[in-house]
Amino acid sequence: MQVKTILIVDKGLGLVLWLGHILNTGGTVALPATNIADAAELVSMLSLRVDVLIASPGEDGVQEFVEDLCLSSPDLQMVALGDEEDSAWAMTLPGAVWKPRPQCGDEATSTEWMDLIDELDRSRLSLASQG
Repeated sequence: MQVKTILIVDKGLGLVLWLGHILNTGGTVALPATNIADAAELVSMLSLRVDVLIASPGEDGVQEFVEDLCLSSPDLQMVALGDEEDSAWAMTLPGAVWKPRPQCGDEATSTEWMDLIDELDRSRLSLASQG
């Protein structure tokens, strides 16, 4: 797997830091933000190309942020993070994968998230080889 830049946006600082740590140990660069405004500032300040955005679909400004990210990262992948009632709304975001909000500290959950990122990487490679 090549190094990916993953941006994690969620109001729960503990979740953002825990998930970032898990993903960073798996060979990615995972950056935390607790809201869309901070995430946008981080992307702008560091001139980031984001490969994967993990965010709650109900976050204020997420739709516009995804559209902006797609301009510099046309193959952006989105993981919509939320509760069961968010799953239908998450699917309105183009190409989004919905994932329930994880319970921090659970080893099985850590493995599940690493597997998801690997799966996203494989799907990108298979789509690129078809195009």
